[in-house]
Amino acid sequence: MIASNIPGIDDDYARVRELAPSGFVLALNLRWVGPEFLHSEYPKAWREIYESKNYFMFDPVFYWTLTKTGRTRWSEVGFPDPHGVSQKAKKYGLNFGAVFCQKVDGRRSFLATSRSDRELTEIEMDELQTLFEKWMKVVSERPVLTEGELDVLKALKSGQAQAEVGTALNIATATVKKRLRSIRKKFGAATTAEAVSIAVEKRYFQVD
Repeated sequence: MIASNIPGIDDDYARVRELAPSGFVLALNLRWVGPEFLHSEYPKAWREIYESKNYFMFDPVFYWTLTKTGRTRWSEVGFPDPHGVSQKAKKYGLNFGAVFCQKVDGRRSFLATSRSDRELTEIEMDELQTLFEKWMKVVSERPVLTEGELDVLKALKSGQAQAEVGTALNIATATVKKRLRSIRKKFGAATTAEAVSIAVEKRYFQVD
């Protein structure tokens, strides 16, 4: 996965925990089916409620990540919260926070951090932004593949021929070839085998 390619990510996480002791969320390459990578250290009870009640649909902080880039404190987001998501979050120690967001190749990524005791200082905001920008540099250097291209790569990795891939994915063989040309171009790969090897090396999917 993306994060495993980021040098020193475990040490980075440790520092974020110090700055955001109430928890944080890192989401990379948001797609309509969800992020390509998601790491959340918010309290488990809040995560379960947030997901079960689909609070993301009403969360002003999440809405900010879908419409803005840069950084801001939660208290400065400026979007309405008619369902009181922010107030509900305070019951789990998520009283203060900040969010950082960037957009690369049309896909958004964000880091949301929280404390229970106070607002983050400008110096702390700067440090978190530096860490986030470091992670985003890895994301920006990692070609973005479509879901269809990933499906083709996964099938090829398992040893299927192009015609078999087309049958398995219910697409024409010509579509398989078109996606492969796009993948090779993005990876700078001369052959399909090289493209699959790069995808495995860069952990675009789980290796069995």
